[in-house]
Amino acid sequence: MEQPKSTLQRPSRAPWVILVLLLAIAAALAVRWWLRSQQAPPPAAPVAVEAPPPDAGTGADAGAPAGPAAAADQRSLVEAISPNALFRRWAAEGDLVRRWVVVTDNLAEGVSPRGQLASLAPARPFSVLERGGQTVISPAAYHRYDDFGDVVASIDAAAGARCYRGLHGALEAAYHALGYPGADLDAVTARALRRLVEAPVREGDVAVRKEERVYVFADDRLEELGAVEKHLLRMGPRNARIVQAKARELLAALGLEAAGAPR
Repeated sequence: MEQPKSTLQRPSRAPWVILVLLLAIAAALAVRWWLRSQQAPPPAAPVAVEAPPPDAGTGADAGAPAGPAAAADQRSLVEAISPNALFRRWAAEGDLVRRWVVVTDNLAEGVSPRGQLASLAPARPFSVLERGGQTVISPAAYHRYDDFGDVVASIDAAAGARCYRGLHGALEAAYHALGYPGADLDAVTARALRRLVEAPVREGDVAVRKEERVYVFADDRLEELGAVEKHLLRMGPRNARIVQAKARELLAALGLEAAGAPR
């Protein structure tokens, strides 16, 4: 009696040939991508400035036209602040007016504005080293913020002041929308900049200690500082001084040295 034939067949070489071809194509694409990545990066995206609706403005420039010409003028004002590619990318993320006033409000109120500056945050983790029987912040931890410091250093204070005045109506409307109706944008801007200027800067080693899963400052006087001041300390003296110097320049360029001062 003839036995039934098995349904199993000898495997074909075709799938393996196809797999080899796919791998070869993938390797070629990877090499092409690597070669292109070694070329100069593409230019930064144009800055997009989003102002509130026309009926939302209550500042001096609230009645300014919102057509294409006005949008182009706003874009040129923002782009003139800095040629730095990281700054341009941050500014182009959208909703710039609102992010601008949130950063200002955070600084004035002593809240670290890291949420609005996420694209400028360091990629490397915080690190420490042991020196002289103490745990101290490592130089590498400070250098993580060098790119941010370079962005701040690249800002043209005079151009920043022109942009601030040109967008004043939109900025003030957005600030009022945060829950401060009738508040003075100039006063809160001055408070924010002055907080940066007056923050302490530490040269040399800064001791820390580990509590649970995070490091805190070993010096209780430093640990009791506000979030903005502590964040500047974690940036290191080089970057903290860059931020403070630029804050002074902006206060002078805006004519706000006396505005928002304690009474």
